[in-house]
Amino acid sequence: MNLNMLKMTFLILSVSLLTLFSFNKNQNRSIKFSDLSYLDTDFKFISKDSVNKLLTQSKLISNEILKSNLNLKEIERVILSNEYVSSVEVSISIEGKVGVNIIEKNPVFRVLNEEYYIDSNGKKMPLSKNFSEICPMILSDVDSIDFIMFGDLGLFLKNDKFLSNHIAGLTKSNNKLIFNVDGFKYNLNLIGDTNYVSKLKKYEVFFNTVYSSGLLDSLKSVNLDFKNQVIIQRK
Repeated sequence: MNLNMLKMTFLILSVSLLTLFSFNKNQNRSIKFSDLSYLDTDFKFISKDSVNKLLTQSKLISNEILKSNLNLKEIERVILSNEYVSSVEVSISIEGKVGVNIIEKNPVFRVLNEEYYIDSNGKKMPLSKNFSEICPMILSDVDSIDFIMFGDLGLFLKNDKFLSNHIAGLTKSNNKLIFNVDGFKYNLNLIGDTNYVSKLKKYEVFFNTVYSSGLLDSLKSVNLDFKNQVIIQRK
C-alpha cells in the first residue's frame, strides 16, 4: 500500500469516527420544551398551553428525555387525544428541534339543541371557550347516522362563496332538509340528502335572476325537488 492510499484510508477513518461521535452525542442530548416549536399551526379552539400541558402530563418531553428515546408517534397520539385536533405531524431535526404541525377540526354546523359542532369529517366536536365558529345552525335533533352527510353538506356550503353567506340554518325532518336563508323569511326545501350540489346551484341561478324584482320578499317556500325547475309558494 503506497503513501497516498494510507493517507486516504486514514482520512476516511477519521471522518467516519467523527461522524459516529457526533451522531452519538446528538442522540444523547436531552429534549426540552425550549426545543419545541409549532409549525404552520393556526390555534383557534385550542392553545399552545393546552397542548404543552398534555405533553407535560404524558412526560414525553422533559429535561430528562434523550433524543434517542423520543417517541414521535406517541407524541402525535397524545396530541390527537384533544377533541379539537384533526391531525398532527411531529418531526425532529438533526439539531434536536421538535417541530409540531397541528390541524384543528373544521366545524361546518352547530347543533343548537345539544350545543356542539359537526366538523367537515362528520365528527362531533365540542364548543370551545377560546373561539366560536360562525356556521349554520341545525335546529332539529341529529341522529349520529347523519353525521357524515352533514359533514359533507356543511363543507360544501362553507366552501361555496354564495351559500356560505346565505344559508343560516336547517332542519331535518325524516328525509327532508329545510334550509333557513339569511335576510329572507322563506324556506328552501330539499327531499333527500343526495344531489344537493346541482340543486343548490340551480337555486343560486334562480336567486340571482329574481333578486332585484322583489319576488323573494313575497315567498313562503322554494322547492328544489323538481327536475330543472324551481317551484315557489307565495305567502
